[in-house]
Amino acid sequence: MDGQKYQDFEAYRLTPAQILNKLNASSNGLATSEAQLRVNTYGLNSLQAINLDPAWLKYLRQFKDLMILLLIMSAALSWYLGDDRTSLILLIIVLFNTTIGFLQEFKAERIMQALEKLVKPSAEVYRDGKLTQIDSSLLVPGDIVRVTEGDSVPADLRLIAESELSTNDFALTGESNPTRKFLHAISEEVELNSRQNIVFMGTTVATGEARGVVIATGMHTELGRIASLSEAAPHEVSPLQREMNNIASRITLGVVFLCAILLPISIHAKLGLKDAFLFAIGFASSLIPQGLPAEINTALAQAANKLAKAKALVKKLSAVETLGATHIICTDKTGTLTKNQMTVEQVIVGHEEFAVSGSGYEANGAILSRGGHKIESALLKQHRNFFMCGALASNAKVVPPDIDHREWYCLGDPTEGALITLARKASLDVDALEKDYPELKEFTFDSARKRMSSIRNIDGTLTAFIKGAPEGVLEHCTHILDDGGRRKLTQSDREWLLNKHEAAANKAMRNLLFAYKELPRGTNPKKLDMAEVESGLTLLGMVCMLDPLREEVPSAMLAAHKAHIRVNIITGDFSLTAEAIAKKAGLSGKGEHLVVVPGQELKSMTDTEVLNHVRLGGTIFSRVSPEDKLRIVEIVKQAGEIIAVTGDGINDAPALKRADIGVAMGITGTDVAKQSAEIVLLDDSFSTLVRSVQAGRTIFANIKKGALSCFTSNSAELFTNIASLGALSLFGIPLAIGIMQILAIDLIAELFPIAALGWDPAEGELMKEKPRNPKGHILNKRSIVDLLWCGLIIGALAFGNYLLFFARAGVEIRNFNTANPLYFKATTLTYITIVCCQLINIMQRRSKKGFFSRYQLSNWHFWVAIGFSVFCVMNIVYNPLINEYFKSGPLGIIDWFYALGAAAIFLVVRETQRLVRQHAVANTTD
Repeated sequence: MDGQKYQDFEAYRLTPAQILNKLNASSNGLATSEAQLRVNTYGLNSLQAINLDPAWLKYLRQFKDLMILLLIMSAALSWYLGDDRTSLILLIIVLFNTTIGFLQEFKAERIMQALEKLVKPSAEVYRDGKLTQIDSSLLVPGDIVRVTEGDSVPADLRLIAESELSTNDFALTGESNPTRKFLHAISEEVELNSRQNIVFMGTTVATGEARGVVIATGMHTELGRIASLSEAAPHEVSPLQREMNNIASRITLGVVFLCAILLPISIHAKLGLKDAFLFAIGFASSLIPQGLPAEINTALAQAANKLAKAKALVKKLSAVETLGATHIICTDKTGTLTKNQMTVEQVIVGHEEFAVSGSGYEANGAILSRGGHKIESALLKQHRNFFMCGALASNAKVVPPDIDHREWYCLGDPTEGALITLARKASLDVDALEKDYPELKEFTFDSARKRMSSIRNIDGTLTAFIKGAPEGVLEHCTHILDDGGRRKLTQSDREWLLNKHEAAANKAMRNLLFAYKELPRGTNPKKLDMAEVESGLTLLGMVCMLDPLREEVPSAMLAAHKAHIRVNIITGDFSLTAEAIAKKAGLSGKGEHLVVVPGQELKSMTDTEVLNHVRLGGTIFSRVSPEDKLRIVEIVKQAGEIIAVTGDGINDAPALKRADIGVAMGITGTDVAKQSAEIVLLDDSFSTLVRSVQAGRTIFANIKKGALSCFTSNSAELFTNIASLGALSLFGIPLAIGIMQILAIDLIAELFPIAALGWDPAEGELMKEKPRNPKGHILNKRSIVDLLWCGLIIGALAFGNYLLFFARAGVEIRNFNTANPLYFKATTLTYITIVCCQLINIMQRRSKKGFFSRYQLSNWHFWVAIGFSVFCVMNIVYNPLINEYFKSGPLGIIDWFYALGAAAIFLVVRETQRLVRQHAVANTTD
């Protein structure tokens, strides 16, 4: 058989004999020599790991930022022209910015890369007719593999023999319950989650054991196919990165345009060619917000650390802000909205109904009466057979917390784990029951009978305990055990119980019936006939169970709704179950829109129809495949919406990688999902995701404040330089500020306070505002006008103080000797005036309520940063070891009055503007 085509046939539609013939294999396994030949043909059974870039390449990627490139170019030109000081300062800024971004992303990505961990390193395989253990990478199509309870399936296998086999396919298909497997061929074409005669690589065996023939290995398996989809999904820049690129491109155009105009003017002003170029570099530096990349990376890193403490691990810094821009969330159901722990919520014993408190596998609840009171031990003893039936007809084990599990957990079928927990809540010692009444015979569950039976010796009486689907048990019951003892089962009894079953099923509960039968004395357990044992049963009652909703989900769903975020559910589970959970969670869209779209219906829908459903929110896509989920994400992204997708399974990886923001589950999530996502929820909770959205909105508000603050000083430096160059050209007045002093504003005076804005808490109710428009920009017409206005005011005040300094000193400013210490003091006053005005500007922009808002006291980091900046500025002004480097001079007390007076004037202008604007808005609202 052609090695490249071995997966092209539909193995699930062939009988075991046909598939063995197709693969030139036998039930005794391959010969070792044949297996080696097939390894050479098909290759190793291993997944091609997602390529992770080396650390050095990740660091170099930080230099792709256009503003970083501008700084590097400026540093290179400064060095070439002999200005080593300017070049060194610019390079320090570059290294500071790039290192912050690299360290955070490198730290977070250490949790990644574990595709190979999903594959069992060894496998039990028949070679030369003998069962042996080999490295799973050496498996080939045609190998006969044995799997037992707890095993990870090492390749895609078509079953040829099985004993009560069920597998946990949750990570691959989204099914929340174990899937029961069978051997017979399936005549029709069915979806992946209905191919129950195949077990897939990366899933685990919940119960039983089986032998299967390998039909696919490595990248030809379903796991490999999904991994390929994930690899094919391209990564795109985040909304924040797009915004920063937009800002950088505008700055670049502005720098090039203005330098092209001002360089000839500088030469005309008799600066000389070298000095003219150095002035142009300083001018370019005044336009580049050197502190902005550092401010953004610091703010994002701080937010990432805060989110980590709140159980959300950020792997990529830009993902923090992307969450804040999210318009649509497509969430998984099982494990995200629910606890992924089957729990019995209601029991019917005879004709009595009881509630069950507590959730999960820890027996921290009780059996309750209709009034909500814990029932007495005497009544529990009366119904002992009922609770004992659930425990004895189960093969799962419930285990206490350990190093790998923070809570009680289930080994085996979660449904049976829930029944064991129920028995423990009814005060039964399950371990003692197993010891006292060991199983003598079992008739395993199958999809035709829809029931299973366990035969035990109960105090000398051979007793069969039966559990199963209501339709699979009730038809074989002839009696019922209730308050009056054992009596004939009437038609009225049947109708009453079926009505209860239907009502519970409509609430997405999974219902099981319990029954028992006492077998004749002297019966040999080994010679029991299944049909005889499972006839003439006595009905005990019914259990109704559900994977419970997380308690915090409804409030989180409401918060998302108020934040104008449209939430949809995408799940591999059944429609009825998903809809019931959605209603409990409070899922709704526009106009209380709530609709269920099954996978088959989704395939026939147009892209426009899908988009309309998602945009309305409140849509439940059920029984979807990985391709379906990826298609939904593609449609939404092409429409320009910002979409966040949650997931935890292998099947979620392509959509997680393609979404604007992929969010993986940290507890139940597979390593593939974590690999593909930008954020990992360490507690798997939807509410943590919603809190992360709020953090994202807060961080963008802080970044916007920081960006506008940066550009204010850049604008001030621009106008100061223009005025200074004009004065030099026309009147011979020396330049009002030096290049090193310009850099000292951005690198020292404002960097720390602006970076500290990242600690600012949310102001107002951000989660009641609409998500920001991804097409909107920080630098828009309104903000540019405001920045130019602020720069003009500060520039005029700074240049005015420069001129007044010479006037107060009584010296002629024209053609003044720039080596004179008095000149250094004058340029220092220009520098200090800009710094004082900029610090006022940062404080004033912090709050919508202005400079005098109580919000100013909400962030102590900010005031520490202000203090540190003032300390640094004082050293530049007064420390003789430092002011020589920056060509600054010590100022007198009168000079400080002029600088602070300029800052006060600027504050009055800004606060007046704010009050006038607020008054105008209030009048418009009225």
